[in-house]
Amino acid sequence: MIKRLPIIITILLLFVSAFAKAQTPPAVELIEEKQPKRWNLYAQNNTDEMQEAFLLVQGEGFRRSADRPTIKKVPPRSKVLMITLIPIKGVEPTYTKIFTFQEEALQTVSRRKGEGEEEYVNIRPLDSKELTIFVEEDCPLCELLVNFLNENHYKYRKLDIHTHYKVREFMFDHLKKGGYKSGMVGMPVIMYQNRKHWSINDMPDFIKKYDWSGLK
Repeated sequence: MIKRLPIIITILLLFVSAFAKAQTPPAVELIEEKQPKRWNLYAQNNTDEMQEAFLLVQGEGFRRSADRPTIKKVPPRSKVLMITLIPIKGVEPTYTKIFTFQEEALQTVSRRKGEGEEEYVNIRPLDSKELTIFVEEDCPLCELLVNFLNENHYKYRKLDIHTHYKVREFMFDHLKKGGYKSGMVGMPVIMYQNRKHWSINDMPDFIKKYDWSGLK
């Protein structure tokens, strides 16, 4: 029994650690508060640092849905209303969402601009002659596209929308110029020669049919 004691203690410590981790709330979480006539979606900051929350909602059965992303700063240990959805009477409402967050970034840049001023993020303008792709983490279609481009030695520019909320705004601003109105945007997003493609369901078929000439 004495020989087994260190093993038992180790197992108990691992269990306690795993339990504590499971009980730890996310840094920023989306809180849904349903009322009879409205659904309020809040971003709740559980950290001691300023955070930025990004929310894009596409709903059915509501009087309004988000036509563009909502991006708000959330002070430490506080909750901020992101959007209010008004259910239509007699209709079963549903919605899908993209919700991400990040700590207030680029502190050195912010300090240069002065306390309390919005940080400056320099994103090089799009070049119609340059292939630009917008990607995100844990995106199999994004990986498939990137692997194809790399294997064929095509030149391209890659922007990760989770790098900074300004990158997401940059992407949506250009999507609107290409005919995007509202709704969910499936990744990756491809922009080349004034053409814009998003929500590509069959990436192998898209790769096969797309005109990649001029990229090498």
